[in-house]
Amino acid sequence: MKNKLLLKITFMLVGFAVMGDMVIIPAIGGFMGSFPEASKVQLDMFLVYPLLASVIGSILCGYLTQYISKKYLLTGAYVLFIIAACGGALINNIHYILTMRMLVGFTYGFVPTVAMGLIAEVFMEEEERSSMMGIYNSATTVLGALMSLVSGYLAVGDWHHSYYIYLTSIPIFLMIIAFIPKTPPEGKKASATSPEKGRVPWAKFLPVAMAYLVFNILYSIIMYFVGIYVEETKLGDASTTGILSMAGSVGMFLGGLVFSKVYMRIKRGMPIIIFLLTALAYVVMAYPSNAWIIGAMCLLGGLAYGFSVSYYYMYTSMIVPENVTSLAMGILGAGLSLGGFFSAYVRDFYKALLGVDTIAPTFLYIGITCAVCGVLSIILTIRSRKNPVMDNQAGA
Repeated sequence: MKNKLLLKITFMLVGFAVMGDMVIIPAIGGFMGSFPEASKVQLDMFLVYPLLASVIGSILCGYLTQYISKKYLLTGAYVLFIIAACGGALINNIHYILTMRMLVGFTYGFVPTVAMGLIAEVFMEEEERSSMMGIYNSATTVLGALMSLVSGYLAVGDWHHSYYIYLTSIPIFLMIIAFIPKTPPEGKKASATSPEKGRVPWAKFLPVAMAYLVFNILYSIIMYFVGIYVEETKLGDASTTGILSMAGSVGMFLGGLVFSKVYMRIKRGMPIIIFLLTALAYVVMAYPSNAWIIGAMCLLGGLAYGFSVSYYYMYTSMIVPENVTSLAMGILGAGLSLGGFFSAYVRDFYKALLGVDTIAPTFLYIGITCAVCGVLSIILTIRSRKNPVMDNQAGA
């Protein structure tokens, strides 16, 4: 019982590496001041290109789980994270710093893929698995909020000081070694199943992966550009942006915390709630009235996001054979990162389509897009209820 508790605590802390960018965000101003000659491409490399590196990491990690124990992959990812993150600002050279940022981004793909794969493998009961996935995501959100808060204070004197937060990854690394069980490579489990059951069921999995990608693109527009929204709508200043971002984080935390309870009641119907909640948030935000209402909508959107992360990984673990679970989760992780990366381009597409220069008018139509996705989810849920094979595999 004690070992299981320590295992759960370790899983809760592992997400520290996933939230590494929360250390960087408050340090951006200092970084730009230190390197005024930096080009736009270099600034993008510092901010968003690590998301592309994480796409490579996610897919590569999913492939390597066929041949290497997930404990070894998680340990190796944390070693690389410690080296690249803790040493990321030791040399005040922009090329060195950007190289370290790309390596850190690479680990962003490894850690959640392995963590979710291990949770699916270690916690066999559906309710316990869904609960642990929700707790993992809630804990990751809390860690991110704390990292951002502490980083903001440390960056006041010197932006390099924010990097001290990454030292916290060292004791987490030691806990991984001590408490994470060594499991066999997933490829070795194929012998226990037929060749048909040992492959990713692409016909079922690809719609799930695409839905997750679409959701992440749509939600990331407000998550990443809430500051621009506040400035354009004159709802407040930078402190208002911070409050709205915190409201979104609170929503994410609550979504992970209550996910298992909601999931065990509606299961396959979760995407309906996820997309419709997001649609409501966007539609209300299209008509900004006051910061309190917008804050409530940010919390609602965060709640949907918290549901989405836990649900799509959970559902994937139920429809994909265990010997290719991490491979499928690596693809999901790539969708998460690509969603954040492409959100700016989708935002610009809506602005160009409507012929507007601000993002607030686009929110109504983004909300309508989310609502359409919600209606499609209703149709697919009804169809899945009529398919007993899917019901049995998905636990719906």
